[in-house]
Amino acid sequence: MKILELFGGVIRFGGEELFVFNCLRNLELPQAQIDCLVAEDCGNEAFRSFVESRGGRMFELNTPVHATRFTNHLYRPACAFFRQHRYDVVHIHSSSTPALAVLAAAAHRAGTPKVIVHSHTTGKADSVQHRLFRFLASLSMRRHVDVYCACSSAAAQWKFMPKYAAQAIIVKNGIDTTRFRYDAIARERMRAQLDIPADAFVIGNIGRLCQLKNQRFLIDVFARIAAADENARLILIGEGEDREMLIDAVAEYGLTGRVSLTGNVTNVQEYLCAMDVFALPSQYEGLGIVAVEAQATGLPVVASKGVPQEIKLTDAVRFLEIANAEQAWAEALCGYRRRARVDRSEEIRAAGYDIRTTAALLKRLYTE
Repeated sequence: MKILELFGGVIRFGGEELFVFNCLRNLELPQAQIDCLVAEDCGNEAFRSFVESRGGRMFELNTPVHATRFTNHLYRPACAFFRQHRYDVVHIHSSSTPALAVLAAAAHRAGTPKVIVHSHTTGKADSVQHRLFRFLASLSMRRHVDVYCACSSAAAQWKFMPKYAAQAIIVKNGIDTTRFRYDAIARERMRAQLDIPADAFVIGNIGRLCQLKNQRFLIDVFARIAAADENARLILIGEGEDREMLIDAVAEYGLTGRVSLTGNVTNVQEYLCAMDVFALPSQYEGLGIVAVEAQATGLPVVASKGVPQEIKLTDAVRFLEIANAEQAWAEALCGYRRRARVDRSEEIRAAGYDIRTTAALLKRLYTE
């Protein structure tokens, strides 16, 4: 059996890549060959090495996808690829609705028996332009798509017309619940490594450093908290185009030394153990898998109302508006200052967000 995981953009360290990587690690299909195709380029060498270690191949089209969504800039290279490579299943992941449609058309017209499109995100506002793109994409996808998937009901409604959103299979963004457990020793070790006092109040965030993830808002919130609590600290994990701007904002507030920008890390679970509360002020999310990971380690979560309600898997999740709401966020985050940590990994597993459950669902989708 030959399976292709097809990405409509780039591979870096984002949620789509993390989802596929975690699933492939737990997918029990020993006789299958699983390749990956990236419309642009693969900038995550660990992912490439993993795919190749399992007997798969990493292909790159190096196509300027963002230039034109509905043109031959993407469709023709994809068609050329499928003329040379045949698959039993093509599973397409993209934050772009038109890209999903174009790639599905290329895969289906090449004779692929099963084409799956997967929505991993929502959007900020349902504009006229977005509704038009979604409508035109649906006209194409209805002829070329066999299975619709989404990480949440909101993500299905954002990408697909109502008829197809109702048909979409919700594939929960599972995590390794055995890995994301609270560890008091890891907490002490990470705080020592980051030079954070044992009694400090630590707020954390994980995500690409960009306007969508809204870390600048979080720094404004933290400045209010830091003014009243000299022991407060902020940890921002991730890389992105806003990094230098965020560093400048921290310096302007005089908070250098109290805000840690760690870059991308491989031991996210240990950093979560070092935190006291997790903040997710994103403009919007498809789901927000980092919030699921945070809850598994017993962290309370304060999230924006742009994050789907599906992330509320424990009683310690609160949703707030982000417009002119810095003080409200500061008060909400501080409300968790001395909350006792409890391992919630079993609750996450019971809610169906264990990666083994997710991988088993994908196995059924691929083989049935």
